Amino acid sequence: FAAPAQADPIYWTNWTSKTAGSPGSASGTISFPSSTVTVSYSGEIFNAIDQGDWSQHPGTYNSSAVDNAPTPNLVSIQLIGGNSIVNTISFSSLVYNPVMAIQSLGSSDTASYVFTQPFTLLSQGGGHWGGGSASLSVVGNTLTGNEGNGTIQFHGSFSSISWTVPDGENYHMFTIGAPVPEPETYAMMLAGLGLLGFMARRRKQGPAPA
Repeated sequence: FAAPAQADPIYWTNWTSKTAGSPGSASGTISFPSSTVTVSYSGEIFNAIDQGDWSQHPGTYNSSAVDNAPTPNLVSIQLIGGNSIVNTISFSSLVYNPVMAIQSLGSSDTASYVFTQPFTLLSQGGGHWGGGSASLSVVGNTLTGNEGNGTIQFHGSFSSISWTVPDGENYHMFTIGAPVPEPETYAMMLAGLGLLGFMARRRKQGPAPA
């Protein structure tokens, strides 16, 4: 039987170490229910005091596929772009269907993320500095924003994701996360079905004799 489509909880990266530069570097972890993936980033990092706030306008990050805005709320990687630096996110083990959240991409001038992989635009909207319901657009593997918040998803299993930001502006932020890995999802479903079966048998048997 086909399962109904529903939003997945996304486990977001907790970026614990950052070194600003062009290029710079960062590292963090994604803590899934039964495993932890180390996330490494190499590329531009703008040394902004403002980390953004993912708790503002949380609806711009929610969709039929994602049911929670990024956390920690005040942790992100900041970019300016307008250069040829290749920004790369690497995972210590394969990550299934990763989701990138982006905040404040573009302004009155557009800014673009040009990825080496195809992706799907899941959600979008305006944020603290303006924008609107159609502030992000996609052509091929390029995401372009006019002060846009939103999320995109890469479909499949990934060890890394790379992109450039040839059209820059001051400045925009991102973070990365993923749903529960597929084998863990199946294990959790089977455990849930087993529990339901146990409860059904208990009901059928009735209460234990006094």
